[in-house]
Amino acid sequence: MIVRQKSDGWLVDLNRSNLPSVHVNTKYADALQNNKDEKTQDYTAQAIASARWLKRAVAKRNSTTLKVGSEIIRRQTDFLEKGLDYLKPLSLKDIAEKVNMHESTISRVTSGLLINTPRGTYPLKSFFSISIDTDRPGIETSAAAVRNLIKTIISDENVKKPFSDEALAEIISDRGVKLARRTVAKYRELMKIPSSSERRRRAKVFGD
Repeated sequence: MIVRQKSDGWLVDLNRSNLPSVHVNTKYADALQNNKDEKTQDYTAQAIASARWLKRAVAKRNSTTLKVGSEIIRRQTDFLEKGLDYLKPLSLKDIAEKVNMHESTISRVTSGLLINTPRGTYPLKSFFSISIDTDRPGIETSAAAVRNLIKTIISDENVKKPFSDEALAEIISDRGVKLARRTVAKYRELMKIPSSSERRRRAKVFGD
């Protein structure tokens, strides 16, 4: 999928350059069906029916993909305009209820699908993220945004005095996001970021 900004908002479209398409050569099909051989007529009728069913299925799939992708982007315009720190909590259920489809359909449609945005190309499923409480009543942030915040803080730290998971939790909590040390550790490990002791050791090795 492709998303781009226009003067009146964001436009979501399918990358039609690599979409499958089905075409039925009606003239050739009609010629075969007019064949006096009964087996040829039966085979042609079945083949045309299958091709038309496949064509409708592809069109339905494309329509569903566009509908789901458009709703996801509608919920995540803050990310497009401001960056990963503004990715909102979003679940399969949120989208399923809005587009009147089953959660399993949303999961199937978004699996393996990439979307190209002005901020880069992402798996569509990366726009789904659980919610985390903040110190502002009724305001939540996404786990994805918090992971990006952890990554940003670590990238700006003093390499000789890296932040421990507990220190990171305190910094993030000071910014209004309620986060436990063990959650920081879990997110850090998910992003394959070494512990503070390992980061300190590496800094010492490369510093020497």
